[in-house]
Amino acid sequence: MSEPTDKDVEQFWDLVEEVINLANSKTETLDPGVVTSALMQATARFNAFYVASSCESRKDFKEDKDDALSRFTGDYKRRLAENLEDYIENYKIYMADDQGVQE
Repeated sequence: MSEPTDKDVEQFWDLVEEVINLANSKTETLDPGVVTSALMQATARFNAFYVASSCESRKDFKEDKDDALSRFTGDYKRRLAENLEDYIENYKIYMADDQGVQE
């Protein structure tokens, strides 16, 4: 796999921000728990599509399933851990708009 270009990286972060902005806007009318569950379902569904579309046959797809599960769950766990640590380090900044934020 080739290294991502600056344009690829920029497009990646633009898409991340677009999805986060959509999720944030939905919390105006929906509980944040509903929004996060919907994002997780959409991610799981799209990841299944991504894996299926990269396989040449249903047989290959079935054979790749366990590896895909391992890769995606490992990647998600790493990214979640990084973001939780980021929120711990920047809690006062990120949560400044919330009422009654305490250390």
